[in-house]
Amino acid sequence: MKYEFWNLYLVFPMRLFLAIPIDKHILDALAGTVEKVRQSRASVRWVRPEGMHLTLKFLGETDPDRVKPLVEAVTKVTQSVMPFPLSVHGAGAYPSLKRPRVLWAGIIETSGTIHRLAAGIEEETGKLGWEKEKRKFSPHVTIGRVKGSMNIARLTAAMEDLKVEHWGDQEAGEVALYSSELKPGGAVYERVHVFGLGR
Repeated sequence: MKYEFWNLYLVFPMRLFLAIPIDKHILDALAGTVEKVRQSRASVRWVRPEGMHLTLKFLGETDPDRVKPLVEAVTKVTQSVMPFPLSVHGAGAYPSLKRPRVLWAGIIETSGTIHRLAAGIEEETGKLGWEKEKRKFSPHVTIGRVKGSMNIARLTAAMEDLKVEHWGDQEAGEVALYSSELKPGGAVYERVHVFGLGR
């Protein structure tokens, strides 16, 4: 389904990003794991299942008049990439498990398609004026953000146990353009445009 939404937002910039949606059975498995890791009682802001995505490109605050050319550019990329399988497997932290700030579940995709997809999006959005990402693309699903040092050793131990955890497999068949609105209870996401791969 496509949402011809740029006519709906006439004044306010939107906080946008592009991501591959994660299937519900995997989100349910990740949610169960998060509940177990919560027992570490570490200072972590956990991501709700509806906020878990495989982010390809964070675009940030975007004026409405930039959305239509953005959609057209990303469509060119997604039409050139066929659906592909991926697995959500393993876990870790950035910058490291010894100094965890962002907790993540890993992605296994052996064909390299996801890297070509991300590189194409990076190239096309760069042509439209978005700053190119300086860090190498590393596909993952963020599950939490560490906010302090309380019980950090227990948290690290719990995450170490997840290095071989397998949360499920899915076919990546679409990329979604999301808007996010930051609220006191956390970010609220809206899927505002969907790009079918190979279509």
